[in-house]
Amino acid sequence: MTFVLGLYLVALTLLIFLVIRFDAISGRCQLFSTRNFFLLGLVLFQASSGAVTFFLDETERGAELESFVMPGLGFCAVLTVFTLLFLAFYWRAGWIERLAASRTRIRVTSKGRLVSAGVALTALGIVLRFAGESIPYVAVLLPQIAAGCLGGGVALIAMAWARSSWNIFIAGVLLLATVASSAVLLVGAFGRREILGLLFSLVWALYHEKWRLMPVTRFIPRAAIAGALLGSAVFVFSASRVGGENVDRSLGQQVQRIMTIDPRAFEEIAIASLSGQFAGGISMWIFNARLDHGGYYPLHSLVYFVTHPIPRDFWPSKPEGLGLTAVREAGVTGVQDIFSWGPGLVGHLSHDVVFLSLPLYALLIGWALRYMDVRTMLSTRDPVTVALFGSALGQILGMPRGDLGLFAFNMVSAFVGVWLFGRLIATMALPIDREAEQEALYGEGDEQEVVDEDESIEEQPELMTDARGRG
Repeated sequence: MTFVLGLYLVALTLLIFLVIRFDAISGRCQLFSTRNFFLLGLVLFQASSGAVTFFLDETERGAELESFVMPGLGFCAVLTVFTLLFLAFYWRAGWIERLAASRTRIRVTSKGRLVSAGVALTALGIVLRFAGESIPYVAVLLPQIAAGCLGGGVALIAMAWARSSWNIFIAGVLLLATVASSAVLLVGAFGRREILGLLFSLVWALYHEKWRLMPVTRFIPRAAIAGALLGSAVFVFSASRVGGENVDRSLGQQVQRIMTIDPRAFEEIAIASLSGQFAGGISMWIFNARLDHGGYYPLHSLVYFVTHPIPRDFWPSKPEGLGLTAVREAGVTGVQDIFSWGPGLVGHLSHDVVFLSLPLYALLIGWALRYMDVRTMLSTRDPVTVALFGSALGQILGMPRGDLGLFAFNMVSAFVGVWLFGRLIATMALPIDREAEQEALYGEGDEQEVVDEDESIEEQPELMTDARGRG
């Protein structure tokens, strides 16, 4: 039976990829979209991860079950229903689309202006990254705000480079900004999401500035090279990581560990990557534990998201992440107090009372990502907006693994950083082009197709496929 369930998850994975491919070809959704990053995380940390557990009967230590059949059936059912509802809410969100389309801007841009804005935002991100260590009660906010600024700054410089790929000066500035930002993010880092998000933001900028308009024959080689470079960087960093609360994670030690990686670590990381860090098996364990022992917490992930910025000094009993509490519940020994699991999206839904959490989370995530994607597609003349929604893709990719509330909070914090400081810098380096906005509204009225106020952008694929110059 578990083998059949594994085959089902393989089929679900293929179906998700077919949806991504069909929507990209038809222009309904860009290939590089926040929705597709979330779906990729759903495949990696739930569908394929669950399939590995079914095929190999392997899961995280402490999350073993005598039988995965009944929990597996529940896992497959919850994952399938969530995926279908998420896609339905993503597409049936006309008012979200109109809200996103009403807020697009046109800015004065040039290669020099983009580089200046990108360098300023990157420098500010570096300052904020270290400033938070000495300011009480903001340590939970500033690191993620800084990570957003670093990703947004690199993205702005990458847009300038995309306009002049043979410009050695801009290429050098981009390389320097990427290396400096990576070094800053390495300090004190154990998780991979921030490093991954920085690299994603660079590719995101290149895609929305130039690659999306290329013929497929020119785009695929670039995407393949970018994917290989991103994968290699993350693979090396993952293999060099050392867990523990008192581990020295200074820049020097991080670099030294990268330079002296044990070859056996690559094999372990390969297994962890293929299994999605066993998030699927852990989700099944949580699903089974709630059925057997209770412990439900209605909408815990949403509560954790809202209360996360409150200092624990003010609220000692503040909710903790499911990844931490599940490890204690399982009685895992020989690990430090900060050791946590990736509960997986299905684990969160089960813990949060699935009949409440599943439809609500599918709606909130679907609408949020729809807003981001529509704003991005209609903002090709507002580089700050494009950079903003590409600044936390590592968090979006990791949401299906969890902790869901924590990743959502980190994503919003990164967006806040780019929205506040990116737009502040843009007022000087990338001012709003009032004349171009007036022309877009009135001067081109005879040439543009008028969209009915009540008509969904989803039904106007030509507006989504190429929004360049439309404001």
